[in-house]
Amino acid sequence: MTLPLASLLSLLATVAVAQESDAPMSAPPLPSASDPCSSAEEDYTSAFNALLKGRDEEALGALERVLATCPTHPYAGEFARFARSRLGPGAELAEAALTSGEKPTGFARGGLVVWQTMHGASQGILLCVIADCDARGGLGAALLGAGVGATASLLLTPNGVTPGQSAVINSGTTWGVWYGITAISLLDMNDSDAEIGTVMFSMASLTGAGVALAMLTSPTAGQVSLTNSGGLWAGGVMALFLATADSGDMKTFFAIESAVTSVGLLSFALLSQSVPISRGRVLLIDSGGILGGLLGAAAVALVTEDGDPILFGAGVGALAGLGFTTWLTRDFDAPDSAAPQVSFAPTLMGREGAGLVLGGRF
Repeated sequence: MTLPLASLLSLLATVAVAQESDAPMSAPPLPSASDPCSSAEEDYTSAFNALLKGRDEEALGALERVLATCPTHPYAGEFARFARSRLGPGAELAEAALTSGEKPTGFARGGLVVWQTMHGASQGILLCVIADCDARGGLGAALLGAGVGATASLLLTPNGVTPGQSAVINSGTTWGVWYGITAISLLDMNDSDAEIGTVMFSMASLTGAGVALAMLTSPTAGQVSLTNSGGLWAGGVMALFLATADSGDMKTFFAIESAVTSVGLLSFALLSQSVPISRGRVLLIDSGGILGGLLGAAAVALVTEDGDPILFGAGVGALAGLGFTTWLTRDFDAPDSAAPQVSFAPTLMGREGAGLVLGGRF
């Protein structure tokens, strides 16, 4: 015997009322205690209560245990089909898109080509500066470097590239500039050619490291964005706090900044392996940090015009904004469980013929 359509619709209406009012509700009764199916009463009641609260996976597990004990149960089969229809596959798509491997896209490949074209042009210009080229030589070196960057990025991605792979390679190039600059300060370089060469080497080597990561780990765009955000905010907030010290020692400043940025990058890279996140959510969190920093600076500026407290307030506000936006967007990547869901499932009605089960969530 299966649950008739009218009974299921009645149950759904009662579920909706119970969810609105949080009123207790009991499951349809099991057969009498003398029936062998009575041994499944505890699992059946747990499944029914889980369905009322929207915990479909928990309900389905309990219903499957009921069916294993009592295959002829009059309600468990239909409720199990109802739970499966609510689960998906659509309900798992959002998480699967974040945790599974990304597909190559034309936009990702185009972004890689554009960024590496600029990288090649920059390398050509810097090399020409070392060689004391004239204007024509500088233009030629930039064109040659740009051509090498564009050609290499195209030839190395004949089968395309995913957004995450493109992002990690381009991020390596960008961070190469930063670490090249910090290395100049830390090594007390006084030779301009050596300084330029350091930046060139740092850009090239970290771009190569990005290529290796793209090939070995295939990160998602969200993972790369979270990693970059961790490094940027760690270094940025620390820079605000260090600026209030007024020590004037740039070597110490860059040493601390380099260390803090590296810690931020590594820690958030590890965090991204266990916390599925999209690039969109990272951008929202970054926006919250910017807004928090501005609000913090503005709040302190209402009290004093001294620059140091304003910088400190900006740093504290940025941290508060990042934390608040992270909490506020906690469900950003989750499927919209609050949206109305309607599903249809064909079912056999025994000797009564075939039927159609209508299920919904409102």
